[in-house]
Amino acid sequence: MTTRFTHYITASFFLSSSTLFFACGGPYQGATCEVTDDCQSEHQNVPGTICVDGLCECWEPGKVVCCARGEKEPGCILQCRPCDECGEDRPAECSGEPEPSGGCKSDAACPGPPDARCGAGRCVDGACEVEIAVGPLVSQIRGDCKQDECTKDGRVVSVAAYDVYNDGNECTNDLCDYDTPINAQLTGVLCPISGAGRCHEAQCVECIDSDPTMPCPNGLVCDGTLCVRNHCVNNRHDPGSGETDYNCGGPCKPCPMGFDCATGDDCLEGVCDAGICRAPTCTDGVKNGAETGVDCGAPCPRCAPDGGCTTGADCTSGVCWAGACMPPTCTDAVKNGGERGVDCGGECDAECPG
Repeated sequence: MTTRFTHYITASFFLSSSTLFFACGGPYQGATCEVTDDCQSEHQNVPGTICVDGLCECWEPGKVVCCARGEKEPGCILQCRPCDECGEDRPAECSGEPEPSGGCKSDAACPGPPDARCGAGRCVDGACEVEIAVGPLVSQIRGDCKQDECTKDGRVVSVAAYDVYNDGNECTNDLCDYDTPINAQLTGVLCPISGAGRCHEAQCVECIDSDPTMPCPNGLVCDGTLCVRNHCVNNRHDPGSGETDYNCGGPCKPCPMGFDCATGDDCLEGVCDAGICRAPTCTDGVKNGAETGVDCGAPCPRCAPDGGCTTGADCTSGVCWAGACMPPTCTDAVKNGGERGVDCGGECDAECPG
């Protein structure tokens, strides 16, 4: 829901170490800043001001930073007031005729909320107003167990939400620990999607040679986590049985690098060249080594959309979901595609601030 209202700051302020005084004497010369939040910080507190060209200035037309009537610096609280409410140390802007209470001619002349994602300044009937959309932002990071929301004063806060990250692995339990994603490994349980084998070290395996409760069917034997024929564990090379090297290749487990092979299927890394199992590279046309997709992810270039991934760092879009890279969108809270900023500019409808 979008609410529109004129933004007034009416909080009460007490004297404290964070309240801004100018103990050196003389009228207010202007608090310096880089962003608007600097104007109400632990170092200085000038209520009702925004950062304009490095100085904290009143955003409401017709108001200036001054002491209240009957008070003078440094023993007062400085904040934005109309000239007729200022004390004797009135700023130079108050000399002569007071500025009108309105005076804006376009939205560009009106400041927006502290966070530009929450709304914009509007010029209505010659007076500036702040339009704020209170509630969740359209742009969110999926699966981070959080939700970014705009408050009624135009600031963005992050709150815990049950936004579970799907890592695409059937042998993990995806959940949120308050505002932190967790993908806990399942161990010893039946693989919940395939229904075949059991989960072991976050992988669905046929058997575990150290676990007698997971025997192989049909007279096969367990070699690590694979069910193979008896000749695959006899410590001999049996070429007549299809082995390409000692206890590997063919119907046995894949062979490591340097062992003999006939095809890529005989090799642990899926690459057989000149009859020898080779090391993985980023150009061999096979998903192997630490890659998350075919010749992409981890040590190789990032994967295009639909390529495999474990985190957004594996993807050109910076977004990984359910084990696959996602195409860029204007709501994924990541600067990607042709965007000029995070979900703004380029093909996105939202304009980038600044």
